[in-house]
Amino acid sequence: MKFILMNSSDDSNSTYIYEIMSKNVVKVNHEISALEISKIMVKRRISSVVIIDNNDKIIGIVTEKDLIREICGKNLLANTLTGGKVMSSPLITISKNSTINEATKLMVEKKIKHLAIHENNDIIGILTTYDLINVLRNKIKSIDLDSNLLDAISMADIPLEEGGFSLPLSEDELK
Repeated sequence: MKFILMNSSDDSNSTYIYEIMSKNVVKVNHEISALEISKIMVKRRISSVVIIDNNDKIIGIVTEKDLIREICGKNLLANTLTGGKVMSSPLITISKNSTINEATKLMVEKKIKHLAIHENNDIIGILTTYDLINVLRNKIKSIDLDSNLLDAISMADIPLEEGGFSLPLSEDELK
């Protein structure tokens, strides 16, 4: 497997990612069309699929961002591209025994919103920014702050290169 691996260090005061990760990992062949991948993601209410080759070897990931960048951003038809053409690779992974702090640091460093969780050379889960926001939301509730605060924070304009939203593009930038 071609992964970028990050191992955990001992941090007994933190929550481990296997406690909050999404265990619904969908793996699809690299030859499936981007259109079919989109349909799978909508039907299963997920934001990514792991891409495998013809030998069931994991070779990448397709996220909503990949679909937007490679299809919508280039004004292409989703049925003309395969998962192998739109995927992000190599797949960045971290051990299931890593802490939330370690996973968050890696996600920020690599500027990703989906982090694959590995155990014994297999992907057993996906950690998303949504999973991390839910943990933060629960911590905010436990310190008796208004939970709308997190909604307001998550909607803030964070520079795109830091994984946030950008301001609308001008006509010249769209060309």
